Amino acid sequence: MKISNLLDKDLKIVEKKKIFFLVPVIIVAITAIMMLIYGLVLGSPLNLGTDFTGGYSLDVTLGTKLTDDNRADYEKQIRDIIENVKDENGSSYNVKVKGVQRQGSAESSALHIMYNADAEERVMDEEINPKLQKELASIFKIIPAVEISASDIVIEYSVPLSVYDSKKEIESSVTSALKDKNITVTSCERSSDGKKITVHTSGGVSAEISESVKSAATIDDRYSGLVSLGSATSASFSAELLWSALAAILASVVLMLIYIAFRFELTSGLSAIIALFHDILIMFCFMVIFRIEINSTFIAALITILGYSINNTIVIFDRIRENKKSELAKTSNAAFVANKSVSETLLRSLNTTLTTLLTIGMVAVLGVRDIKIFALPIIIGLLAGTYSSIFISPAIWASWKDRKKKGSQSETKEVKKAAAAQ
Repeated sequence: MKISNLLDKDLKIVEKKKIFFLVPVIIVAITAIMMLIYGLVLGSPLNLGTDFTGGYSLDVTLGTKLTDDNRADYEKQIRDIIENVKDENGSSYNVKVKGVQRQGSAESSALHIMYNADAEERVMDEEINPKLQKELASIFKIIPAVEISASDIVIEYSVPLSVYDSKKEIESSVTSALKDKNITVTSCERSSDGKKITVHTSGGVSAEISESVKSAATIDDRYSGLVSLGSATSASFSAELLWSALAAILASVVLMLIYIAFRFELTSGLSAIIALFHDILIMFCFMVIFRIEINSTFIAALITILGYSINNTIVIFDRIRENKKSELAKTSNAAFVANKSVSETLLRSLNTTLTTLLTIGMVAVLGVRDIKIFALPIIIGLLAGTYSSIFISPAIWASWKDRKKKGSQSETKEVKKAAAAQ
């Protein structure tokens, strides 16, 4: 079917409003079920970020060591260390990991860990966080292979030592460990590729000392095992941020209602606001169902969509206002006017959405993690906003108008009956 033929048809959107209203109801029902499941299985129905719950974060840079195959193993290892960290008396700090996200790629690959604990900020800053940083760093080691033959010890690494050790610290550590075993080191030499150290001793050595040598020669991987503390958000600040976000959304919605009511009529304004709440709800459902973190970036995406969606809706209501002035509209109901207006603006609405989706879709695919978190809810918001502008707000407006018209006609008939009876 050609698009021109589709636009000429009466789509009867208002008459099919029950079907269109049913779609968001189903999505909300699915969301409620998923929230129940998440609450029972994961302990929290929502994946709230530290922006809203308060907490701390740290980044564990693993570089090329982090792959899809071993990611789960690293996450478990890190989670166990964080949640089992203890004070000097052996008592647990009760630190809980709230979420783990992958960041970066190739040499910059890292795991972003979000956590919190029932402790004062001073304790977190002075005791818990430094201890976590130290204990997590200790698990990322470069352990060499050790081969012992006669009076020589060959220590071989998988990486060039010049990247990690430019001050001969390894030789000193090995020499000290052998001295404890009453073995004297006469000289040490490194291979041209920097991956091998040959230790020469004054006498014979046995294979029994290989573990001691391996322990002394093990080095910290500063590049693929870097642990850095991230952001910290207090509970009071997160609560303030949440209320500020809600206030910003409410203020924008109220101002939009005032503008539309002044520019068109109150019925149009209320219909548009209901459609906006639909968009917010669908975006929220998407975040819940796919367990995406809800943070201040999501609030920014919400406000962005509010502006986009209301623009689409205003275009349709502007066409409704123009069509109400036609001679045909004077003899027709509001449903006819709404359907005709949607058909006339449908192509414009779809073109605007598709071009915007194309741009934001590229951002979601090619952007970094923070940009993707912003782009994904916007994509859902664009679809939800287009849906509500076409199928929700005009149907609500027409239903209210026709109901009001029927009420006025019934009242007029009652007045005429009363006058005839007199």
